[in-house]
Amino acid sequence: MSAGGPTPSAPAAVTAWVDFERPLAAVRAVFFDVDLAVRGKIHRGMRLQWLARDAAGERRLRQQTRVLDRIQSEDVVIAEAADGAWEKRFVDGPNAGTRFLAAFDEVPATTLPQGANDPSKPGVVTRVTMQAFVGPRGFAQGLGKLSPLGLEKAMKRLMNEYKAALEGYEPGRARGAVIAALADARAAALPMRALDEPQRKKLTATLLEAAWAIACVDEGPDEAERDALRAIVASIWRAALDPALEERMVQAAVAAIAKHGAEARCASLGQRLRALGFAELGLSLAVLVAEVSHGLDPSELDALRTMATAAGLDELALVEIIERTNKALGGGEPTSRMSSFV
Repeated sequence: MSAGGPTPSAPAAVTAWVDFERPLAAVRAVFFDVDLAVRGKIHRGMRLQWLARDAAGERRLRQQTRVLDRIQSEDVVIAEAADGAWEKRFVDGPNAGTRFLAAFDEVPATTLPQGANDPSKPGVVTRVTMQAFVGPRGFAQGLGKLSPLGLEKAMKRLMNEYKAALEGYEPGRARGAVIAALADARAAALPMRALDEPQRKKLTATLLEAAWAIACVDEGPDEAERDALRAIVASIWRAALDPALEERMVQAAVAAIAKHGAEARCASLGQRLRALGFAELGLSLAVLVAEVSHGLDPSELDALRTMATAAGLDELALVEIIERTNKALGGGEPTSRMSSFV
């Protein structure tokens, strides 16, 4: 908890609740899917972007909220509290010290839309109860401090935005406009058709190995990174990635990094991309895989720099690829994320 923030025994300033006509597990999943909030832009007038981990390994987000013609910028952390509640902590900015806590409970439904709930639990909905523990400076949003009624309305709007995001929601899916982000890569891949079959197979293997290497450089690929690689294969090679082949490729990437180290492995792949004449395409696919889940970690950025250097791309070229990819994934809006790294 941030210094100067509320103590655990301090009473909540405001409490609000919203009922979700969905199973508890699905509601919890959408609240804790921070990538959905970042890439899917589910909160009206608010944009979130991942920041680098701090010295303690905590992952913060930069939150920018537009109120009329003003932008309020602050750093937040969204995580699971010790009791399993959803927690949003404001750690830097005008609302530093404020916490929002959301608890999830199944309650009897008074009215229930046909087919909206889990068939195994008829007449039950998930109630999300959110509490606001306000920091020492109160809670401000653009034009000044919110009254208790204003804060209650803001919390209900936040919960209803998660409720809307549940429509068509698929946990673990790569967030953002992945197909749109692949548009340039598809164009860059067209010259592959002119290669003879042995060269084409060699290039295909190298491109996929480079992407898997970046996905495995931190803690192995998560589901969103796997989903992005499936999208890459479907988009560029017009094929489905066989689950057994996918697992073999993951294990091969993990084993290669364990044997040679991430730096040597990425340098080797970069050299191969350069020799094959497809350095920018290889880096573009690797960046896409790294960006779709939690943005770039410092370890992933270091690995990409090593790969780019070995592939003959300078720092500016890598930054351009990263910014272009992040812009496409975010729906075409420019960002300044790289200022956190370079």
